[in-house]
Amino acid sequence: MMKVLLTGGIGSGKSVVAGYFSTRGAFVYDSDSAARRLYAQDARLREKIKEMFGSGVLTPDGVNTRELANIVFADAAALSALEAVVHPAVMEDFLREAEASGKEVAVMESAIAAAKPLFKGFFDKVVVVDAPQRLRLERACVRDRASEASVRKRMDAQNDGMLVKADIVIENDKDFEYLKKQAEKAWNSLK
Repeated sequence: MMKVLLTGGIGSGKSVVAGYFSTRGAFVYDSDSAARRLYAQDARLREKIKEMFGSGVLTPDGVNTRELANIVFADAAALSALEAVVHPAVMEDFLREAEASGKEVAVMESAIAAAKPLFKGFFDKVVVVDAPQRLRLERACVRDRASEASVRKRMDAQNDGMLVKADIVIENDKDFEYLKKQAEKAWNSLK
């Protein structure tokens, strides 16, 4: 099984490319959605988060991710502490789900994995979706119904040095048809 990291900054178009890869037969793992699922299902993870950030970040169904984001994106040490418990759980879950899928290509969609030491050397290929910052900001504000300031905080927490780690770069600075063609080229180069 080929393990592929699909990465790029917030609003770059990763999810669109992930959707395309899925239609081509890849197992696609959305690390953000998976983390939210793990927050709800993994009692040990919830307990660790409660110990670090207090019971105020917990909900009956998991973790209040907006509240947690407000804490960790304002404090680099808090973000590192959270990542130290969440990333291993996500990696383990990805491997379990990818193996169970039986697919030849397993793609993890993640904005930050390329910059994290735990994931170094874990993936066979790294695909980066890139778009101008202005365009990413506009897309994320509309998609998330978020303020420019809150999106900028998340952008600042992501690593812009991911292009140097890329095996394949998909430019997403034009229309949807152009992005689809770029995704197809990337897919073909993975096979």
